[in-house]
Amino acid sequence: MGGKPSDIPFGGACLWRFAGDACCAKRARDALGSVMAQLGFAPDMIDSGVLAVSELATNSHQHAGRAASASADMVELWVWARTHPRLELVVAVFDGHRDVVPCPTPGDVLDEHGKGLGIVGALATAWGWHPSRSRLAARPVLGKATWFALPLPPVWPVPRRVIAPSVAAERLHSLLGSRGLAVTRRSDATGISVITSCALDIWVTPGWFAWRNGSGYDRHPLLDLQEAAESVVRKVEADARSLATSSEPRRG
Repeated sequence: MGGKPSDIPFGGACLWRFAGDACCAKRARDALGSVMAQLGFAPDMIDSGVLAVSELATNSHQHAGRAASASADMVELWVWARTHPRLELVVAVFDGHRDVVPCPTPGDVLDEHGKGLGIVGALATAWGWHPSRSRLAARPVLGKATWFALPLPPVWPVPRRVIAPSVAAERLHSLLGSRGLAVTRRSDATGISVITSCALDIWVTPGWFAWRNGSGYDRHPLLDLQEAAESVVRKVEADARSLATSSEPRRG
């Protein structure tokens, strides 16, 4: 396990890496249940989280053996909190099977594993998937992250200190670099930093991470460090995939 549950309200995350075998769903249930209990979630919300993560881990296990390497057949569980646009706990299961797209199917709600991603949608405030990169592999593995979000408990610690943009920039730079992205960082006299990765410029200003996304901007509070890092990885990987697809020769 990487990280401590007590760090999650302050921009941290808890991370695990499991073998993508028949036991990974139980390991994911146990890990998430323990973290949610330590964070003060109500028992019924813990039950919802445990059931949802069991479905995601089971899906990852069912695709085991299709990856090109043993490292890609490992499953990772990531848990962090975000404050924008809502106060939510984000739970993500990563696997190395980017070509296998999660697809909701009808299932029995009372089944131990949920039988279909429909149960995840019924239990969570939101869920989805996107191309991503491993966080715990010795060398970054390309794959996908399937995630869901749950509302945070009514009583949630609120950091009282102001986060310095320079510190936030250093942390984001480190997180992106650990995912195998080439990153640079520069700062000016005002304290504003710019992190560049794969032609994407991320401005780190008092209060916010921000970058262009089409005609607008994506913005994340500095406290949402983990959410910002995953969003950057998602955009970089999606842009790379789009570029590769557009570069393929047309047939016919």
